[in-house]
Amino acid sequence: MDLEGRKNNVYFDQTGKQILVGDLLKVYHFGSGNRTQYVYHVAVMEETQDFPVMAARCYTKDKPHYRLYVLCDNEQRVYKTAKIVNMHDWETKRKRIKVSKGA
Repeated sequence: MDLEGRKNNVYFDQTGKQILVGDLLKVYHFGSGNRTQYVYHVAVMEETQDFPVMAARCYTKDKPHYRLYVLCDNEQRVYKTAKIVNMHDWETKRKRIKVSKGA
């Protein structure tokens, strides 16, 4: 992803709902036998040297864990293993997309 693509902080979860700052994300961590383990992260805006980027952090920590442009490096900007489980700002109109099976 180029530099201009990183400036666009519009990302979507696996259902096609836009991720906004403050949303709680349920992210697939690993599977063992018939059990699936998840981790929970909060979407935050991280200030970088050049421009702000959307990142995710553990809800008990202050430092961001990863930046979304790394994990959402696909055409639709979909975070394929994350689902929004709690919306921080439920009144804001969110963008929605139809997630393609191949993406």
